Amino acid sequence: MKTFFRSLLASALFTTATLTAQAQPSSPAATPTDTARITLDPRLINPVSMQSFEAFRTAVQPLVKQMAGKKVVAMGESTHGTAEFYKLRFWLTRILMEEYGFDRLGLENTYGDTYLLNQALQQRTTTDLKPLMQKHLISMWQNQEMAELLTWMQARNRAQRRQVELTGIDIMFATADAQLLQQGLAKAKNPEVQAAVAQLLKSAAYNDNYYYKMSDKTFKRNRAEWLSTGYAGYLAAEKLVQLLPTTKLPRKQREVLAGAAKNAHLGFDVFYQYEKFKRNSSRDSAFAEMTKFIASGNHKVIIWAHDAHVGRTVAATDDRSNGGGTGDYIERMFPGQYFVLATATGAGTFAATKDVFISPASIMASYPLSAPKAGSWEAAMSQVSSPLYFFDTHQLGAQDLKRPHRLVGQTLGGEDYYADTQLGATYDAMLFVRQGTAATPLR
Repeated sequence: MKTFFRSLLASALFTTATLTAQAQPSSPAATPTDTARITLDPRLINPVSMQSFEAFRTAVQPLVKQMAGKKVVAMGESTHGTAEFYKLRFWLTRILMEEYGFDRLGLENTYGDTYLLNQALQQRTTTDLKPLMQKHLISMWQNQEMAELLTWMQARNRAQRRQVELTGIDIMFATADAQLLQQGLAKAKNPEVQAAVAQLLKSAAYNDNYYYKMSDKTFKRNRAEWLSTGYAGYLAAEKLVQLLPTTKLPRKQREVLAGAAKNAHLGFDVFYQYEKFKRNSSRDSAFAEMTKFIASGNHKVIIWAHDAHVGRTVAATDDRSNGGGTGDYIERMFPGQYFVLATATGAGTFAATKDVFISPASIMASYPLSAPKAGSWEAAMSQVSSPLYFFDTHQLGAQDLKRPHRLVGQTLGGEDYYADTQLGATYDAMLFVRQGTAATPLR
């Protein structure tokens, strides 16, 4: 669990390496962890109903008003497989898009793949989304609750002139990025462009195939070849980032290709950092850089990612390169224009995979989530009479000390991971579901 939030390729790369931290998000000074049982002030609690969208919309108006004027709103999840988290965030996303001008939703998913899925959401004819979800989304996003969101976005785009977009801020796979660049730059006459695209395609195919096989215990790894191919991919992506501004392209296509090149460059940065400095690269800073990219101009952006990433503090202090804290980077990029909502649950079931390295092919299944440990935030939140509610973390007052906060990854076995967390320093609001349900597999 010590590498739970890290770029998964970096987890393998640095298995035996000593890491040197690079520039990291700021974090509050260490304070003792409080595990004494507490009772949340009933005046903080805002009950929520899921009986209907309209009932939900009415209940969350105080929360929505806090989000409405921001440039970037992050909606976290304390597990990657709780159905209620998807449903609640869908409804919040719908409100922000319908009523407050938010027009982009960025997922913890690779930019290029998410762009290809988004193309189906922009078409005037109905497209079967299931095969596209299975191809372009890592498996934690492949569920019926997510399909409901995408179906709504597709229908809205057919009915409205102002389109809403799905995009990605993660950096795990590069083949789709490389293919977008190959297609978009096919007519470019600069031989440097064509050489860089060819190398990026080669490195991306090798790296993605390597990634898919890393959960296979029989896979024989060629570390030296992997490192050299990855470093060549970094140099190719860097060259494309440099050449794109002087390449003649239509405005919209230029933006898409710039995003693909940036995403690939950030994804291969781990090989550059290892080659030059024998240190890790920061996945959380990459998330923030991609968020800054998609939030350019007049766009108002919603981000869906793990609580640990969207929070403003580092969750896994033993891995300060990738222990969370994307939110702190974003806050500094957009001062006063960032709002982060965390979601958490007490018990029930959740979806997870047995694969150590998640991919679109990983199988998600339902597993029990144990009751929270004594003294944790989840234990305190579970004692509230309402089964579903939100509260403003900045109103916790003297109770807002560091306490254990459960953060569950996508891989089975990490459901009892807790990080000492001061909620008010990390999130702006918390949405709590006492009894969670595993996300529903795609039908």
